[in-house]
Amino acid sequence: MVAQRSTATARRESIRQAAGKRFAVSGLHGVSVDTIAREVGISEAYIFRLFGSKRALFIDVVVTACDELTAGMATASEGLSGADALTAMGHAYVALLADQQRLLLPMQGYAACADPIIRQAMQEAFGRLWSTAARASGSAAADVKQFVALGMLTNTLAALDVDHADANWAHAARAFIPFA
Repeated sequence: MVAQRSTATARRESIRQAAGKRFAVSGLHGVSVDTIAREVGISEAYIFRLFGSKRALFIDVVVTACDELTAGMATASEGLSGADALTAMGHAYVALLADQQRLLLPMQGYAACADPIIRQAMQEAFGRLWSTAARASGSAAADVKQFVALGMLTNTLAALDVDHADANWAHAARAFIPFA
């Protein structure tokens, strides 16, 4: 029997999966393309052939994670409007952030914004999140701003694992999130 070779599409997805795990924990500069290639069982050159550069792979993985969060929020808000839509989006967002990789990838993207190309990609992804919250809820800009600000606080609290912190500030911060 002849072994079946993976298609470029299947390899690309395997690379994204491996890179996502590594980039979520170590960021853009904390992992080498060689490490990702070895995990997938391919050459470093093949990753460069498929993605062009480590930065392009990072952007692909991080922006995809951001867009998946945005899509999950949009789905949760279907058929709702105003505060009900924002609350449903918030609950969906919190549920999605339970996946540590999904939580950390966008944060690594924000941390890498000193690079202007990454910053541009993250601005566009954040813009899609903002626009989705505004469009899906039909809420005023001030309400969308408060919702997004609470989302960023939610990210920080989740990264700090405050659910397991026994400090007064942690209890107060958790109580401030209406959809947590």
